[in-house]
This record gives sequence, structure tokens and C-alpha cells, in this order.
Amino acid sequence: MGNRSQQFSVAVHILCFLEFNKNGRTTSELLAMSVNANSAVIRRIMRKLTKTGLITSTLGTNAAIRLAKNANDITLLDVYRATVEDHQELFIIHQNTNPTCPVGSKMPHLLDGVYSQVQATMENELSGITIEHLVEDGIIETRGISSIKGLIQGDSV
Repeated sequence: MGNRSQQFSVAVHILCFLEFNKNGRTTSELLAMSVNANSAVIRRIMRKLTKTGLITSTLGTNAAIRLAKNANDITLLDVYRATVEDHQELFIIHQNTNPTCPVGSKMPHLLDGVYSQVQATMENELSGITIEHLVEDGIIETRGISSIKGLIQGDSV
């Protein structure tokens, strides 16, 4: 059993940061400081967000990263679909159960319906939450600093 990827959470973090700092200049290094991750990790996730049309970025001395659409038009389902590997399901049914066991032989069939329902419910919930909602209700209302300058200068957020 492997650990689930944190790419979805980091991608949401990136998008919220971009909305919060939409009037400022955002770089992958600044995002890496906010996420507390290596900038290579940030750039790898940014490639997925760019490929799916959620962000745009420019190169050069005035490089900047921006949302490609209005934050109110980006749902968590969009982010989930952008970051999930090969349309991986939330839960994976273990394979190769014992076909002669009365429990093991039925488990894949029993769990398939349950997992499909949970996946559909989760996707429905994610489709109703936007980046704008998260930023306005969860960051702007409770933020402890007035701008991103505190992060750049090394103040605690």
C-alpha cells in the first residue's frame, strides 16, 4: 500500500496563492516558499495546471504565473482532474483475492459499487467549491498579514 499523492493539495495551494496575490508578481520560488517545498516540485505540478488550462506563466526577468481563468470558474474538481494520475480512482480494489474464499471471492464485486458511489459523491462535492470561495472565506477573512511581502521578507504567515 503506497501513500496517496499530495499533488492535489499542493495544486490547490498554488491556485489559492495565485488568486490571493493576483495583483502581485508570483514566481515558482515564491510558491515554493509558501508551500515549503522544492521549486522543482512546484514546477512539476504547475506543468499539469498549465496543460489543463488552469494557469499561465511567462518566462524571463519579469516572469510571472497567473490563473488562466477567473478563480470563480476553477473548481476543486478541475484541480483534482488536473493532478490525478491516469484518472486514478480515489480507492483501489485489491486484486487477486482468494477465489475459493467465501469473503475474498466476493470482495471486488462488493467494493466496486461502494467505491463508485463514493467517487461520484466526492466529485460532486468538489465541483461545488471554487478557488475564489476558498480564498475569500478561508484566507482573506483569516489572514494574519496584509500582503505577500511578509512571506518574501521571511515573516511568518
